[in-house]
Amino acid sequence: MLAAALVLAGCTAGSGTSDSGLRATTTTDTPSTSPVAAASAAPAPSQSALPVAALGERQDADVLVVAPQSLPAAVRERLAGLSEPAGTLLLSAGTLLVGDRHVASVGVDPSTFRPFTAQGTAGSDPVWQAVARGEAVVSHEAAQAAGLRLGTSLELSGGGSTADLRLGALATTGLPRADLVLDAQRARTLGLPQDNAMLLTAPAGADPVVFAADVREVAGSAAVDLLQVPAPVARLTGGEAAEDLGAFSYRYFADGTIEPDARWVRDNIRTETVPVMGRVTCHRLMLPQLRGALQEVQDAGLAGTLTTYSGCYVPRFIERNPARSISLHTWGIAIDMDAATNYRGIRGTMDSRVVEIFKRWGFAWGGDWQYTDPMHFELTTLLTQPTA
Repeated sequence: MLAAALVLAGCTAGSGTSDSGLRATTTTDTPSTSPVAAASAAPAPSQSALPVAALGERQDADVLVVAPQSLPAAVRERLAGLSEPAGTLLLSAGTLLVGDRHVASVGVDPSTFRPFTAQGTAGSDPVWQAVARGEAVVSHEAAQAAGLRLGTSLELSGGGSTADLRLGALATTGLPRADLVLDAQRARTLGLPQDNAMLLTAPAGADPVVFAADVREVAGSAAVDLLQVPAPVARLTGGEAAEDLGAFSYRYFADGTIEPDARWVRDNIRTETVPVMGRVTCHRLMLPQLRGALQEVQDAGLAGTLTTYSGCYVPRFIERNPARSISLHTWGIAIDMDAATNYRGIRGTMDSRVVEIFKRWGFAWGGDWQYTDPMHFELTTLLTQPTA
């Protein structure tokens, strides 16, 4: 009995008979910002603090570049040219010893660095007054791990120098490599490389992933951290089963692969044993129909015509090209078999009787497409039993 009908867009370059109905679509959601613990500062000592500029407009940098040594002036200029003019900041970054613990540290001008930090931290004047006074600001996580107490003296060492600094505030910057914040002068004294790091902001409308790739080309061997990861959401539209098959957020990579949300994978992707092919990994809703089709293939004495399982759940873009649509393999609702003799553009060796069985079990065959893909079968209809 037919449970729900749908037509799926092909997961490869072929258009074929799958040009209408349910399709893979993507929307991009604004990245969510994880809340950070509220900043807290020790009472200020009697001496007056150096002036710190009031917080103006916050900046959400997209990339952090960190090199082992000072960034050459020409590289800094090229990196700044890629970024929004007001969204670039030069700083020092490295590792210092706090007692016997290695802590990721930055040396900054508190007035210019504060807009790039997490909302609550950026707006806390006592935090940045503490930095301006030459005190240490440590993230909540690092302080907890080391058992540090607000207002106590910390022994810092690096670059052959040591210094005892007061722990003036606990505050989380929201940035990587920044668990300890010092003013630039004390950072230099403790041996942090001067001007070896940059925060960069992508131009309005630019894809942060593409922006980070452009930055890597200029930055050479320097580490490039992507800070603002877009949150694209993949979903199927145009058919009753779209909701059942599920939508998921995902990360994608330059090689065209995709990493779907782990919760969606856990809820929907299964590895099970089916006739003929053995162990396969597919969407839970496709597995009963795949098992039924392959059992019928086996019962018909056609198992010997299929030799190789070539993939089902393979999260990627079509042709592994991020500029293309998402392949239906990403949902685990398409299966490739005997790829070596059924590659694109040929008739292939797929037995026509096997094709007919799969069609009766709710699958479309890539061999019917104008640009053939005979290894490929994709789910087109959710069934509880095969059609007549």
